[in-house]
This record gives sequence, structure tokens and C-alpha cells, in this order.
Amino acid sequence: MIKNPKWTYSELVLALELYMNFRPNPPGKNSPEVDQLSTLLRLNALSDRLNINNVFRNKNGVAMKLQNFRRFDPKFKGHGLRAGGALEKTIWDRYQNSNKLEKAATEIRNNIEKKLLDKIYASGNS
Repeated sequence: MIKNPKWTYSELVLALELYMNFRPNPPGKNSPEVDQLSTLLRLNALSDRLNINNVFRNKNGVAMKLQNFRRFDPKFKGHGLRAGGALEKTIWDRYQNSNKLEKAATEIRNNIEKKLLDKIYASGNS
């Protein structure tokens, strides 16, 4: 089985944006928001020609990543999930300003969309 790569900076910014939109109770794996983020992350990986499996950034993985942010959230009155990487803390600390987070997430989504559209147009002209 293919081991999933660590979450990238951009992926974590998008996940944090989703977390902050529902803070401190992020949506679960069956929510449309988690499904949308999962789909975006999977399409992005495929456009980068990554060899992904059916658990790569799937709804369960995205929902779990949202739970990881709870361990940093003083508004959450529990512990959150302990697993996760140091980059999550860096992203958490850097993007506590909601305007800064929204701007960064929008730029990331726009870049992914442009990359996907460029690939679609390039394949249509082949």
C-alpha cells in the first residue's frame, strides 16, 4: 500500500480555513464542506501526477486533520487529537488573523483552479 505523504503547507492552510469557519466544532466526515475539501485536495494531487490511493486526503482523513487543530484551540474545552506534525502549529500560529487566512486560502484555491484549468485546456489541444 502507498503511504500517504505528509500534508503540505497549502493543504493545511485550506484545512485550517475550514476549521476556523466552524470553530471549535469542525464539520464531520459526512459534511459537504469536508467532501468539497477532500475532492479539491485529491484533484490537486492528481494534477501534480501524484500516485494516490483511495484514502489519500479522503473525507475521513480531512475530518481527522480538522480534529488535529483542536489541540491548539483555546476555545475548545477538550484535548483534540495529539497526532499531527509541527507544521500544523506553525500554520495555526501564522493564521490567527482571519483576513490573512482568508486571503492565503483564496490564493491557494485560485492557484489550484488555474492549474487544473490549464491541464484541461492543454489536454484538449493535444
